Amino acid sequence: MFPYCPKTRLHDPSLPFSWIALSFLSASAGGFQSGPQSARTLGMGGASTAYIRDLAVIYYNPGALAQLDSLTHVSVGGLANMRRTSFLGTDSRRLADQELSPLPGGYLYASHAINDKVSVGLSVNTPYGYDTRWPSDWEGRSVVQQARLNTLFVQPTASVKINENFSIGAGFVYAFGKMTQQYALGQYDARDVTAQFTGTGSGMGYNVGLYGKTADKLAFGISYRSPVTLKVKDGKATYNNVPALDAGRYAPSAKLRTEFNMPGALAVGMADNVTKKLLVTFDFTLSAWSRYDSLTFNVGDAPGLATRTAGRRYEDAMAFRVGGEYAYSDMFTFRVGASYDETPIRDEFITPDLPDGNKLGGSLGVSVFFSPKLSVDAAYQYEHAADRTSRANQSKSSVNSVGGTYRTRVHTAALGLSYSF
Repeated sequence: MFPYCPKTRLHDPSLPFSWIALSFLSASAGGFQSGPQSARTLGMGGASTAYIRDLAVIYYNPGALAQLDSLTHVSVGGLANMRRTSFLGTDSRRLADQELSPLPGGYLYASHAINDKVSVGLSVNTPYGYDTRWPSDWEGRSVVQQARLNTLFVQPTASVKINENFSIGAGFVYAFGKMTQQYALGQYDARDVTAQFTGTGSGMGYNVGLYGKTADKLAFGISYRSPVTLKVKDGKATYNNVPALDAGRYAPSAKLRTEFNMPGALAVGMADNVTKKLLVTFDFTLSAWSRYDSLTFNVGDAPGLATRTAGRRYEDAMAFRVGGEYAYSDMFTFRVGASYDETPIRDEFITPDLPDGNKLGGSLGVSVFFSPKLSVDAAYQYEHAADRTSRANQSKSSVNSVGGTYRTRVHTAALGLSYSF
């Protein structure tokens, strides 16, 4: 039946550099995950720590890899994540909608059993990202017009079967990220006077996991993904269409150096084969967002030039996920999932780069098996974020926002192909 069943308006010319810090902080503070990293896992609502009927287990719990059968498995697919946010100004009562811009992503997983005890695998996926595009004339244009982050994680993995019921595994993570940030210089009436920041960075981490079966029908998993710090060493700050009178205040371009972080996560999951055809999974995840207390950016070639530090005080956040899978026939398997993701962002730190709220989600998925070794997998997830209201506070230079209410909805879709040989 299954190909691999187990056996986030300034007038001081130096201050715009702090905006990029704020943007990254809001983005990396929560809600910027691009969705569960496979079509099958998406259909299960992301409850995947003890779910081993999907090669995405290499990413979610490397300890389970050795529990797959002796075949070689490959899973490849595409993801699309679309976040739609509306903003209603507190004083202006003006409504602004983000432009629709799906964030593309994808995944590639492969595994091979070296022998009865040891298996190796490779995970290539895009677990984090966002693409925020506000109208160029919206009231928060001096905070942000566009903000984008793309990431790519590569994880070679090895797993060892201790016995028929328990296995452990570990993976080395190399991460790459690319960012773009643009906002209008608020001291000018012309809307095309903008600052744009771009950069790429890389970092390393690790992923470890344990998988076990306590009975024929019940299994559990525990995994820990380490924090990853992406270091941007050769970024660029570019100013466009600055009036000639102020050209000396804004260099056409300057070097940008910074670090931005992604949190570690501890996950615990269970899977229960309720019947021969029905499997139910449950996950609890604690993400260590509290490490985002502040972030520092340096702009220019001289050390310490235009250094800006922004405080954020994020909090650790929990997520709960549950999924169900029903093998309707040899050809069709259906999935359903539900999730609740807690936001780590306090009300006083909401910014328009990526306004985040507690999210309640639901998902549906299906696999079509053309043979015991070949299937096409598809899934869709909808998430409803709680409305968030921000209040502009001019006394806090490190908290730059626009007074108003944000309403966010998130759509994620995935399509993949799984093959065993």
